[in-house]
Amino acid sequence: MNIPEEFGKYLLLKKLTEDPLGETFRAGKAGKEGIEQVALLRVFNGKGMDGEKLWQKVSTRGPVQQALRSPNIGSGVDMGKVRSFPYAAYDYISGKSLAALLARAAKQLSPIPTDHALLIAERISLALAAGYETRVQEERIQHGFVTPQLVMVSNEGETRLLGFEMAPGLRALAADGWSAPELRPYLAPETFTGAPLAKSDDVWSLGAILFELLTGESLPAAASPGEASDAFGPLIDSAMLSNEGTPLPPAIVGLLKKSLAPRDQRIPDVVIWHKTLSKLMIDGQFSPTTFNLAFFMHNLFRDEIERESQELQAEKTLDLPKGTVAAAAAAAAAPAAAPARAATDMREATGVREGTLPGTRLPAAPPPSSKMPLYAGIAAAVLLAAGAGWYFLGRSPAAPAQPAAETQAAAGTPPAAGPTAAPSGPTQEEINSQIQQMVAASSQEMEAKIKQQYDERIKQLQQQLQETKKRDEGSPIQTAQIPPSQQTARPAPPIPDPEPAAETRPAVKPPEPPPASTPAPAPPVVEKAASAPPPAAPVTQAPPPTAPARPQIQYGDLVTAATASGVAPPKMTSRLDPRYPQQAKRMNKSAQVDIKVLVDERGRVLDAQRSGAQAGFGFDEAALEAARRSVFQPASTRDGVRVKMWTTIRISFQPH
Repeated sequence: MNIPEEFGKYLLLKKLTEDPLGETFRAGKAGKEGIEQVALLRVFNGKGMDGEKLWQKVSTRGPVQQALRSPNIGSGVDMGKVRSFPYAAYDYISGKSLAALLARAAKQLSPIPTDHALLIAERISLALAAGYETRVQEERIQHGFVTPQLVMVSNEGETRLLGFEMAPGLRALAADGWSAPELRPYLAPETFTGAPLAKSDDVWSLGAILFELLTGESLPAAASPGEASDAFGPLIDSAMLSNEGTPLPPAIVGLLKKSLAPRDQRIPDVVIWHKTLSKLMIDGQFSPTTFNLAFFMHNLFRDEIERESQELQAEKTLDLPKGTVAAAAAAAAAPAAAPARAATDMREATGVREGTLPGTRLPAAPPPSSKMPLYAGIAAAVLLAAGAGWYFLGRSPAAPAQPAAETQAAAGTPPAAGPTAAPSGPTQEEINSQIQQMVAASSQEMEAKIKQQYDERIKQLQQQLQETKKRDEGSPIQTAQIPPSQQTARPAPPIPDPEPAAETRPAVKPPEPPPASTPAPAPPVVEKAASAPPPAAPVTQAPPPTAPARPQIQYGDLVTAATASGVAPPKMTSRLDPRYPQQAKRMNKSAQVDIKVLVDERGRVLDAQRSGAQAGFGFDEAALEAARRSVFQPASTRDGVRVKMWTTIRISFQPH
């Protein structure tokens, strides 16, 4: 592993992405024991961006970052500036930006399912609504610069919005002429005219992001605010759901048109937009879940997720250079001069470093506040008074008093000098060790829980697959057994008997029991059944309770025509192009091969099996290969719930 590069109080462990806004890193705060806290570090050093002007606009927005606490907003831990680069740090999020998710889905030809698209948009709007309901100095918090680059989708299926603290500065830069073509489609046209931020500006961003999530296509940038409705109305009307190949539902079309409209015709604010989308999802019977979104993320980024887990484990025991640890954590009471870099620099090259390194060494960053030992001593005293068990009641590894100290250091306030008494109780090293153990245990527990959920889901799918195969193989027998079950309630034999019994009826006296040898009991049974049915009535009513309610079909369930009525079977959307076997071509052979395929809820083929007689000459193998490459419109119920289902396709081979 390369030696981490220093960036103020942080060590840049790995560069994650680079986009028009700048670079994103996995970074760590270093202490005497190594990495104390891992953060998602967003450095705003995009091409052509004026970092100094950006910092002038946002330098006082530290309280905004600390005030925003919502499950759908990135938890800010710090903001500041190193050299000419403003940055914002958040609790680390294992996942990808929405921009990376859209790019990977397009590259792998794996469209984002409609349920996932609606869920992501709903969570972004919920984050904006939570910000709007939060006040700092009697002012509501708005964003104003929502782009996919500032949205994170975690590996667990959670969506978090970043950038509330930096958005006003980015908006000011855009009004002054800085912009990137990749960002313009997501920003309201008024952003580039210098108009003040309005409540409906974020509504435009929500509409643009939802349109791309559903269709896989980004909107063109609006040339002017007045052109919005004329330019985008026909485009929205003709748009298709990328995952299903069908037109957008009318309710979604209406929401998009009201979002991508001139300011005076737009949905007024994000709170109303969120309520509208939530109602649309309920009325449309969509059923998105974070679990399914997490499964989708793991399918797209499986290798990266596994590699990241290994890297995080390795970084916990990273052997840091002494000079770097001292400069980053101020472990010593008096700050030491930063050591000169070695002639052969093994550090990972980044734009942050290259931007100010024309050939000479970077100036040493000012050492962080030496007040850290004092806070450690105070924390140790509090821990001693409260008991060691206090940590196990849900205490976060990052102390709440720390951001205030970091803000003081970032603002340049000189630290208060003075001796600190040696605290009694656990030392700083012991506290750090306990924190690291708790973080490691929590991470392992979460990973084990998610793995258990995946394993259980896979077992359920495998069990459903086996049950469906058994049903398909025994379907003729099952249909043959249905008529006998209905015949159990047919009392046919007793009905014609009353005619001969009528001759003997006058001779039979009701008080006298009939002789054991005579078959005369049948007429009285018929006579009594006319007035009050005896035990025969319950027998005829017994079969109906066996037919009622089946469990409600859920998204992704495996169904058959026998187990679920009204299900539209899968329809092929790709053109079959089977490989003609060379052996058959030489012998001028032709064939038709029936293949039974299992199509999942996304239209992909999970399994393919030959159905019927073997064709030979390589036809069977070629047909199976072509079937596995085919793409379908998934099966769905009358309520629009997409499910897994087997279907049979016929592949013809004709010599040319």
